[in-house]
Amino acid sequence: MSDPDQPGAVPPPTEPPTPPSTPPDPPQTSQMPTEAWPTLPQSTPVPPPEATTQMPVAMVAAGGALPPVVPVETLYGLPEEEIPWYQRPGLVIALLLALLLIGGVIAWILLSDGDDTVDEPASPVSSRLMLEARDATGAGLDRGFLISVTGPAGSENSYTWLQPADGTPGLIAGDGTGDDGRVDFEWKPDATVTDPATWLATVTVIESLPARWTAPGPLIECQLQRAGDDDSVVSMNAVVTSNDPAADQEVTYNFPNYAFRPGDAVTCVLTSIAPTETTTTSTTIVETTTTVADTTTSSLAPSTTAAAPTTVPVVTVPPQPEATLWDVIVNSPDLSELRALVERAGLVDVLSDPNATLTLLAPSNDAITAAARGVGAPDFSNPSVVESVLLTHVDNTAVLLIRDLFALDPPEFVVANPGPHAIESAANPPTIGGATVLVADVEASNGVLHVIDQVLLPQELPE
Repeated sequence: MSDPDQPGAVPPPTEPPTPPSTPPDPPQTSQMPTEAWPTLPQSTPVPPPEATTQMPVAMVAAGGALPPVVPVETLYGLPEEEIPWYQRPGLVIALLLALLLIGGVIAWILLSDGDDTVDEPASPVSSRLMLEARDATGAGLDRGFLISVTGPAGSENSYTWLQPADGTPGLIAGDGTGDDGRVDFEWKPDATVTDPATWLATVTVIESLPARWTAPGPLIECQLQRAGDDDSVVSMNAVVTSNDPAADQEVTYNFPNYAFRPGDAVTCVLTSIAPTETTTTSTTIVETTTTVADTTTSSLAPSTTAAAPTTVPVVTVPPQPEATLWDVIVNSPDLSELRALVERAGLVDVLSDPNATLTLLAPSNDAITAAARGVGAPDFSNPSVVESVLLTHVDNTAVLLIRDLFALDPPEFVVANPGPHAIESAANPPTIGGATVLVADVEASNGVLHVIDQVLLPQELPE
């Protein structure tokens, strides 16, 4: 290495001066410097970062978990924006569920208040018998029933009761109707029965009937519901076991051509007819005359008239043993319209004959009023027409109680004026010529009277 102090020596290189970090202040002169500063390249401006709730990556914890998200409103102290209720999924779903629940409850109430005759079928392993005790107006009756179930040979008593729940397995059960006149019995084969589907049962029912009530039957059509089959009809027989109508009666019901099997549900409507109201006080019969208002109608009459409103009339039987059917009519205000027609037709002597043997179907006041106002009504101002109409309500050959009427074979009520009237003893309630019996078995010295809710018409009426 040469000595820098020696002549001809090359001086050592010197490091360039470090430029100042900021440009120097320009000289205080009006003369611009002759040497310009180097021009730096123009940089592209970087936009400010968008607001985000995501923390920068550099702040991720060492374990890889992100820190909690902080809303912008909280971070910067801004007021929170309230979300409308319809944009909140949880609240909307809860509201829809509540509406569906309310709609389901309303539908259940409406459906459950529908036709009372629709019954739930029995379970596949049980049999069910539903009895409805009603009067002629369709109102429910308070009645007590006993039921006996008998299974196939070898397992006659191998069953348990589902209704009534306190019934003793294999023994007779009893229960009463509720306010609606209904009572249900349900049973099923017990665990000892190896093949429940083949366990067929015969059923006998006994009803306790108050004194002087007319029993249902003798033939009752019941509805059978069986899973997998259309509804069908099975017949039930009714037999009154008491011979004294003044005492409480027992009515025995059975199914002669049908046996219950698991899954069957049978509904039977048992219609009883109320007894006649009687009086034991002495009564003086006073003959009066009632005038029937004249009507002008066509002489063409239909075969039947419309049924009158369902009202059970009061019939009074005089206490005298010799009281006739005419005496009964005179003493019964609810038969005053019939009395007027009998007088107009001149048939008082027929109904007051003590030696007669009569069965009279007596139309109630409501029935005669409805017939007189109907389209094509008979001319009740014409005595010949009235006589023809009344004689189609009378059998002058026999005294027939209601049970005798409904047991006639063929089922026809033969009357003095050409009929006859068909008897539907299996209907609920039973009918005669399409009319329902409101009051039955009003007995007098010369026959029996049954009050009906329609006026029966002959096949032809006189001009």
